[in-house]
Amino acid sequence: MNRKCKVNFAVPALLAVLLAGCSAGGGAVHDPGVLAGAVGTPAAAPVLALPASVKVQEGVTATFLMPSATLAAGRSATWSISGTDAARFKIDAATGALSFRQAPDTARPADADAHNGYDLVVKASDGQRGTQAPLKVLVLPWNDGGAAGLPLPLVAREVARPAGTTGRPGLRVLDWAGFKAAVSYTFDDSQPSQIEHYPELKAQRVRVTYYINPAGNRYPNYDATWKDAVAQGSEIGNHTTHHCRAAELTDNDSNTCPAGLGSAGAEFDDTDNYIRTNIGQSAVWTMAYPFGDTDYKAAASRFLVARGVWPGMTAPGTASDALNLPITGFPGDPSTPGGDPVSTFNTAVDKALGRGRWMIYLFHTVLPAPTQNWGGGEDIGVITGNMVYAKSFGTMWIDSVVNIGAYWRGQQLLQAATPSTSGGVTTWRWTLPANFPAGRKLRVVVDGGALEQNGTPLSWDRHGYYEVSLDAQSLRWTR
Repeated sequence: MNRKCKVNFAVPALLAVLLAGCSAGGGAVHDPGVLAGAVGTPAAAPVLALPASVKVQEGVTATFLMPSATLAAGRSATWSISGTDAARFKIDAATGALSFRQAPDTARPADADAHNGYDLVVKASDGQRGTQAPLKVLVLPWNDGGAAGLPLPLVAREVARPAGTTGRPGLRVLDWAGFKAAVSYTFDDSQPSQIEHYPELKAQRVRVTYYINPAGNRYPNYDATWKDAVAQGSEIGNHTTHHCRAAELTDNDSNTCPAGLGSAGAEFDDTDNYIRTNIGQSAVWTMAYPFGDTDYKAAASRFLVARGVWPGMTAPGTASDALNLPITGFPGDPSTPGGDPVSTFNTAVDKALGRGRWMIYLFHTVLPAPTQNWGGGEDIGVITGNMVYAKSFGTMWIDSVVNIGAYWRGQQLLQAATPSTSGGVTTWRWTLPANFPAGRKLRVVVDGGALEQNGTPLSWDRHGYYEVSLDAQSLRWTR
């Protein structure tokens, strides 16, 4: 007799599990021949609620699965694991909480066949009989899905499609694509120290944003570094060609910025052309102001978002100034050879997660700087250590400014759209702003009914959302 799967996970806030499929007892095996009680009555074996496989992003050290078992009255489960890759995991005997002993790394797979698929057998025993079932743990890279792909949100179990009967759509956009918070790592000035430490940054496999000044292309490996960054899914942003102040471009003072191109527009356009032609990025969507000088008014007509230098974090779906996004940055501690301690940056991550905000880090010199130290340095181990910390939670969306910025702007567009209703069909329409990247999506939920775009029904994702194409610029809902 087939039994419908019953899943009853007790999930901590820092859960980093993506469940794929579920079969109640489909692979379960009961221990034979163990009797309970003096009269020899066979004990009812525990019934496991365990998925066939789970997907976990690399770097996660928090509990990623807490299975459950249905037991006979008055009994409690003791949990254990075995199997080919069991040594890589630990399980709480009382609760079943399962986690990696060391953070998984897709570049260095530790499973037996080195395919980032770990094989376990999970067992629950009530002291009389036990039940066990196989579990496949699949580890995904942080940049999975390509340069513009949205990472999978972390959910405890398959989420049923809402089937409300209120007659109203109740359309809602998931903040930060279903994550608790977001963070972007940005590096200004295309400094030689960033090129020298690029291999360590690349090894983290998180998509970041490098704001470059093409006047620095005299440094060794300049173009090659940024080409590789684009190939890894990171973003190259515009920081103007010569890093002048805006006033220096037009004041005719040859002592201030003699190499300047004469106007902010010319500085932007020259850098855009360099990024497309020399680096090979298809377009340029974001910029950072040199010296934080927002007098670069030409940015408004050329970029989706612009990053400033004033401190703060960005709330989801708000009308914050898209042309002056705030940052989290520290000047570097001159009394410490490596700059600020990693705890300073980790505390900022804690704050972003607690407030549900988008935090944008700003880095300049990366230490140690073998050739040139331009000041404000932070040690490479501190930067990568903070990336490791942010990943460990599994609830922080780590991505480039263009990826998170496009989602943030798209959420505003859909939330601001006034729906029209006719014949039981509700329609939202929006217009994408100039310089909006193609192929971007939002994750939304409704109270019931069905959604479609361009005459095609949208599929419900078991992680708890529909994915809406922003390129379509319209969305229909029917009861």
